[in-house]
Amino acid sequence: MAPGVIDPVQTSTFDHASTKNDGTQKDLYGRFHPVDPDTLNLESNFGPMEKGSIGFLRPTLASTPLEVMHERFDRDGYLFVKGLLNKEDVLACRQAYFSHMAPSGLLKPGSNPVDGFFNRAQEPRKYMPPGNLRRLFGMEGDRESDLYVELMISAHEASFYRSFCENKDLRDFVQRFTGMDLEPLMLQRTMLRAFVPDSELTPVHFDQMYLRGGPPTSLTAWVPIGDVSLEGGGLMYLEGSTDIGKRTEDDFARNAGNLTDEERVSAFNKNMNDGGFLSRDTVEYGKRAARKWLLTHYEAGDVIFHNPYMVHASCKNKDPESRIRLATDVRFVDPAKPYDKRWMKIYRPLDGL
Repeated sequence: MAPGVIDPVQTSTFDHASTKNDGTQKDLYGRFHPVDPDTLNLESNFGPMEKGSIGFLRPTLASTPLEVMHERFDRDGYLFVKGLLNKEDVLACRQAYFSHMAPSGLLKPGSNPVDGFFNRAQEPRKYMPPGNLRRLFGMEGDRESDLYVELMISAHEASFYRSFCENKDLRDFVQRFTGMDLEPLMLQRTMLRAFVPDSELTPVHFDQMYLRGGPPTSLTAWVPIGDVSLEGGGLMYLEGSTDIGKRTEDDFARNAGNLTDEERVSAFNKNMNDGGFLSRDTVEYGKRAARKWLLTHYEAGDVIFHNPYMVHASCKNKDPESRIRLATDVRFVDPAKPYDKRWMKIYRPLDGL
């Protein structure tokens, strides 16, 4: 079986009993080891991921007892829940999104939009999101590229996407998991990202960098809108890295005496890296931290939740079938407690967040 195209039923084990028949302890966290990670085609902005630098995320079934979920989240900084959402609802959103985006020419001619096959006759850089890199590569002024950006921005307000963000299964789970008395509030600024093969990736960061206008109490849900293969550029996490995020924020706070109040809550102030990220080099960052990057094969219906200090990134999309990676990340807060109100607006390019 080719790397990145796996059968989760055959290659993964979800094991939630506390003891084996012989009385020895079982792995409460489950196992997911589909292939030798060193055989995967994984690439950062600065070249291939190094051997020994990749591990796999631990899966959790939606039926897992809540106390076990809390234990995993507190220990690992993430909770990867299999099959939380209805698969057909997810695929309906995927179909609608790629139908919306089709006029930009990004889809393989004659293909079904729900498959999200990239048009390999096109230059991948044409389908980068708004920002400095798009300008650097001279994409502004290209008709299809400009149309892509226009459609990508408008998709954030499209009825198919706003309806998807209201998903009841997701909201019910968040309320149950967090124990909020009131219905969790989803911050209006959500991100809907499609990464075509061999184009941009998610640089190294943690969420609280962008949510400094409130306490570190938000819960992020990263939702793949369709399957994402092991090589498809899905979100990956730096193993056990909430301490790194917390330490980074503490260092920033100590060095923020030269900043205005507005600058202190910005991820783009003069004390931060260009672009507000920790790094664009996932290889070097992982080596420096001496920790593995953890990834997985995501399926439609899966959701991964993470701590606001958890360091994460992605590799380039090298999907063997040239599928476009589509995902959204949404954030929930307790409406009865302080939160970053700057995020109560729909995404716009260069909006300062």
